[in-house]
Amino acid sequence: MKLTGREEQIMDYLWKHGPSFVKDIKASFADSKLHYNTISTIVRNLEQKEYVDHEEFGTTYRYFAAISKEDFVKTNLKRDVKKYFGNSYMSLVSSLVESNDLTVEEIQELIELARNKSR
Repeated sequence: MKLTGREEQIMDYLWKHGPSFVKDIKASFADSKLHYNTISTIVRNLEQKEYVDHEEFGTTYRYFAAISKEDFVKTNLKRDVKKYFGNSYMSLVSSLVESNDLTVEEIQELIELARNKSR
Protein backbone atom coordinates (compact mmCIF):
# COMPACT_ATOMS: atom_id res chain seq x y z
CA MET A 1 0.00 0.00 0.00
CA LYS A 2 1.37 3.38 -1.00
CA LEU A 3 2.17 5.92 1.68
CA THR A 4 1.82 9.68 1.49
CA GLY A 5 4.91 11.83 1.92
CA ARG A 6 4.03 12.60 5.55
CA GLU A 7 3.32 8.93 6.27
CA GLU A 8 6.75 8.05 4.88
CA GLN A 9 8.36 10.72 7.08
CA ILE A 10 6.67 9.31 10.17
CA MET A 11 7.64 5.73 9.26
CA ASP A 12 11.24 6.86 8.72
CA TYR A 13 11.17 8.51 12.14
CA LEU A 14 9.84 5.35 13.82
CA TRP A 15 12.37 3.13 12.02
CA LYS A 16 15.23 5.38 13.14
CA HIS A 17 14.08 6.23 16.67
CA GLY A 18 11.95 3.27 17.69
CA PRO A 19 8.81 3.51 19.85
CA SER A 20 7.71 7.12 20.21
CA PHE A 21 4.90 9.30 21.44
CA VAL A 22 3.12 11.67 19.04
CA LYS A 23 4.76 14.64 20.80
CA ASP A 24 8.19 13.19 19.95
CA ILE A 25 7.21 12.67 16.32
CA LYS A 26 5.84 16.22 16.20
CA ALA A 27 9.16 17.56 17.51
CA SER A 28 10.89 15.98 14.50
CA PHE A 29 8.69 18.19 12.29
CA ALA A 30 9.97 21.34 14.03
CA ASP A 31 10.30 23.21 10.73
CA SER A 32 6.69 22.38 9.87
CA LYS A 33 3.50 23.92 11.17
CA LEU A 34 1.80 20.55 11.47
CA HIS A 35 -0.56 20.44 14.41
CA TYR A 36 -0.34 17.67 17.02
CA ASN A 37 -3.80 16.40 16.01
CA THR A 38 -2.75 16.16 12.35
CA ILE A 39 0.24 14.00 13.23
CA SER A 40 -1.92 11.91 15.54
CA THR A 41 -4.39 11.33 12.70
CA ILE A 42 -1.60 10.32 10.30
CA VAL A 43 -0.21 7.87 12.87
CA ARG A 44 -3.66 6.35 13.42
CA ASN A 45 -4.06 6.00 9.63
CA LEU A 46 -0.73 4.16 9.55
CA GLU A 47 -2.05 1.94 12.29
CA GLN A 48 -5.16 1.15 10.24
CA LYS A 49 -2.88 0.24 7.33
CA GLU A 50 -1.06 -2.07 9.79
CA TYR A 51 2.31 -0.33 9.42
CA VAL A 52 2.20 0.99 12.99
CA ASP A 53 1.05 -0.44 16.30
CA HIS A 54 0.90 1.01 19.81
CA GLU A 55 1.21 0.28 23.48
CA GLU A 56 -0.72 2.12 26.16
CA PHE A 57 0.90 4.33 28.77
CA GLY A 58 -1.88 5.58 31.00
CA THR A 59 -4.05 7.80 28.84
CA THR A 60 -1.57 8.06 25.96
CA TYR A 61 -0.09 5.73 23.37
CA ARG A 62 3.46 5.02 22.33
CA TYR A 63 3.63 4.04 18.68
CA PHE A 64 6.11 1.78 16.95
CA ALA A 65 6.68 0.41 13.45
CA ALA A 66 4.83 -2.86 12.99
CA ILE A 67 6.84 -3.68 9.86
CA SER A 68 10.59 -3.44 9.37
CA LYS A 69 11.92 -1.04 6.79
CA GLU A 70 13.42 -3.99 4.91
CA ASP A 71 10.06 -5.79 4.68
CA PHE A 72 8.33 -2.56 3.68
CA VAL A 73 10.85 -1.96 0.88
CA LYS A 74 10.62 -5.57 -0.37
CA THR A 75 6.81 -5.51 -0.44
CA ASN A 76 6.67 -2.20 -2.27
CA LEU A 77 9.42 -3.17 -4.70
CA LYS A 78 7.57 -6.38 -5.60
CA ARG A 79 4.37 -4.38 -6.15
CA ASP A 80 6.13 -1.79 -8.30
CA VAL A 81 8.00 -4.39 -10.36
CA LYS A 82 4.70 -6.15 -11.02
CA LYS A 83 2.91 -2.89 -11.85
CA TYR A 84 5.55 -1.07 -13.89
CA PHE A 85 7.85 -3.79 -15.25
CA GLY A 86 5.47 -6.64 -16.08
CA ASN A 87 6.63 -8.57 -13.00
CA SER A 88 10.11 -8.79 -14.52
CA TYR A 89 13.16 -7.86 -12.48
CA MET A 90 15.14 -8.16 -15.71
CA SER A 91 13.05 -5.31 -17.15
CA LEU A 92 13.75 -3.27 -14.01
CA VAL A 93 17.50 -3.83 -14.25
CA SER A 94 17.46 -3.18 -18.03
CA SER A 95 15.72 0.11 -17.38
CA LEU A 96 18.36 1.07 -14.81
CA VAL A 97 21.17 0.17 -17.23
CA GLU A 98 19.59 2.06 -20.12
CA SER A 99 19.14 5.18 -18.01
CA ASN A 100 22.77 4.98 -16.80
CA ASP A 101 21.60 4.57 -13.20
CA LEU A 102 23.48 1.28 -12.87
CA THR A 103 27.19 1.04 -13.68
CA VAL A 104 29.11 -1.93 -15.04
CA GLU A 105 30.81 -2.26 -11.66
CA GLU A 106 27.45 -2.40 -9.89
CA ILE A 107 26.21 -5.01 -12.36
CA GLN A 108 29.31 -7.09 -11.65
CA GLU A 109 28.63 -6.77 -7.91
CA LEU A 110 25.06 -7.98 -8.50
CA ILE A 111 26.32 -10.96 -10.48
CA GLU A 112 28.74 -11.83 -7.68
CA LEU A 113 25.98 -11.46 -5.10
CA ALA A 114 23.73 -13.79 -7.13
CA ARG A 115 26.54 -16.34 -7.48
CA ASN A 116 27.23 -16.31 -3.75
CA LYS A 117 23.53 -16.59 -2.96
CA SER A 118 23.12 -19.68 -5.15
CA ARG A 119 25.99 -21.54 -3.47
